[in-house]
Amino acid sequence: MRILLISDDSNLKAIVQNFEVCSGASTSIYNGDPAPIKILSFFLSSHPSVIIVDDDYLAPNSFTLIESIRKVNQKTRIIFTTSDSSIELGKKISQLGLYFYNIKPIVESEFKELLDSIINSKTQESY
Repeated sequence: MRILLISDDSNLKAIVQNFEVCSGASTSIYNGDPAPIKILSFFLSSHPSVIIVDDDYLAPNSFTLIESIRKVNQKTRIIFTTSDSSIELGKKISQLGLYFYNIKPIVESEFKELLDSIINSKTQESY
């Protein structure tokens, strides 16, 4: 399984990197230019099955990016993380078909369980 993390959050990066070591998943971390077109280009070149979008890094471009990803790949599972607990953001972003919506702070054990469940469901889908 390939995971793409779009974030500059050191805690989130550490969690994903630890998960990579434990699970053998392939991970990429994007923390360059936050312009949606740059990120979409990176997404297309890395072919992830899971993408973790950190709204704190991308705001106000999170919606545009996720919408663009959905246009080119409906099957990618998108995990959205944010420290913004507003109902308005939740309503707007949820209509894009997220796999999981997470409000920070992130609990490492719970996040690893989420990623494990994705791996397990992907394995069962291939049968």
